[in-house]
Amino acid sequence: MASDDVWILGIEMTKFGKHPDKDTIDLASEAALGALKDGGVTIKDMGVLAAGNLMAASAGIGQQLQKQIGQTGIPVFNVANACATGATALRVAIMAIKAGECDMGLAVGVEKLAGAGLLAGGSRGADKDEWTPSGRYGAVASIDGRIGTDTMPGVFAQVGMGYLHRYGDIANPFELFAKISEKNHMHSTLNPKAAYTKKMTLEEIMNDVMIAYPNTRPMCSANCDGAAAAVVVSGAKLKTLSKEQQRRAVKVSASILTSDPWQEACQVLPDVNTLTRAGAKQAYEQAGVGF
Repeated sequence: MASDDVWILGIEMTKFGKHPDKDTIDLASEAALGALKDGGVTIKDMGVLAAGNLMAASAGIGQQLQKQIGQTGIPVFNVANACATGATALRVAIMAIKAGECDMGLAVGVEKLAGAGLLAGGSRGADKDEWTPSGRYGAVASIDGRIGTDTMPGVFAQVGMGYLHRYGDIANPFELFAKISEKNHMHSTLNPKAAYTKKMTLEEIMNDVMIAYPNTRPMCSANCDGAAAAVVVSGAKLKTLSKEQQRRAVKVSASILTSDPWQEACQVLPDVNTLTRAGAKQAYEQAGVGF
C-alpha cells in the first residue's frame, strides 16, 4: 500500500576527516549499523537499501555494504549524483516507501576524498597560443582561466558573487561571506563528529589565505572521508513500533530533486542559483510552508 507519510526513524554519521585506516565499506558500515541501532531496528527489517557513492560509482557500493551488514535479498539501488549523492540515496528510499514497495528502508552516503586532489580536478593544461575546437560541443572552449574556473572553490565564489549582483546590494561582500563562515564554524563546535570543531573569529577568517575571492581557506570545504545513514519508515509502520520510536521519529515534510532548467548560458556555465531557488521553492510548496 502506498504511503503518504515517511518518517526518519534513525540516523548516524561517522567522524568526518582523514581515515587512512578505513575504506569506504568500513565507513559505510559504521554509519549504516549506527543508524539501524539508533532506530531500534535491524537489517532484517529493511525492505530496500539505497547507497550513494560518487568516486567509485560503478563499484556497486550497496552490494559491497550488504556483505558486511547482512544480505537479505532486498533490492539495492546505487546512486551517484555529484554533491547530491547522499541526499539522492535518501530520496530513493523515500520514493520506494511512498510507492508502497516496502515500509522501511536504509539510505547510506559515503565518500573517501582525503588525498583525492579534487581541488585541481578542473584545471586546464599549459596555455596555448591557439585554441582548437574539440569535444561534444565542439565550439565551446574550456572556461578554466578564460571566463572563470572549473575548480570548486572558484565555482562557488563565482556563484556567490553572481547571486549578490543579481539579488543583493551588499557594500562588503567579502565580510558577508566571512560572517557566514564564522557562523558555520561556531556550529561545528556543537558536533563532535564534524571535520573541524574550532570556533574562528571574523578577523581570523578574513585574514587567512585567499583561495578564490571572496573565499579564504576557512570558507572552503576540505577533502575528507565520511559517511552518513538514515532509516526511513512509513507512517503506517511507525504506528506499530514502540512509543519511544514514535516519539523520536522525524517526519519528512518534503523531498525534491531538480536539475538545471534550459537557458542559453547554461551550455557553458551552470546556473546554480536558478537550480537552488527552483528546488527550494518546490520543497517549501510540498511541505505546505511559506517560501
